[in-house]
Amino acid sequence: MMVIAVSERLPTSAEYIDLRARMGWGAIDEETAIKTMQAASFTTCLRDDDRLIGLARVMGDGVLYFFLADLIVDPKYRGGGHGDTLMRLVTEYFDRSAKPGASITLVALNGRETFYERFGFVRCPNGPFGMGMHYASAPAPG
Repeated sequence: MMVIAVSERLPTSAEYIDLRARMGWGAIDEETAIKTMQAASFTTCLRDDDRLIGLARVMGDGVLYFFLADLIVDPKYRGGGHGDTLMRLVTEYFDRSAKPGASITLVALNGRETFYERFGFVRCPNGPFGMGMHYASAPAPG
């Protein structure tokens, strides 16, 4: 019988690199994995026995600015409610840490918006922040 355990112990760089690879998210080096894991204000993991099978990471200052950077569930474990478990842990972190007026954001993959709406997130086009944006490169001088 599979027993999935929740842990706030940071994954090793090798575990994080491996989980990203299982998702098809591309390769990163060990130094990058270490830096990004250490920079998170909150990390929670799901483990099957001792194998990392899910992870959620929040970046930010822990009081006013929060960005859900990762919500990852190993493809072999999808459909078991593990994403819901991770999101409940993340929203509990927001509820206990965020001060009034805090900015709590994420950029959902196309088609995944309804998943996050179940946890209280709203789409930006009709809110005070406009559409989500990302930095592609520095503008050309002009």
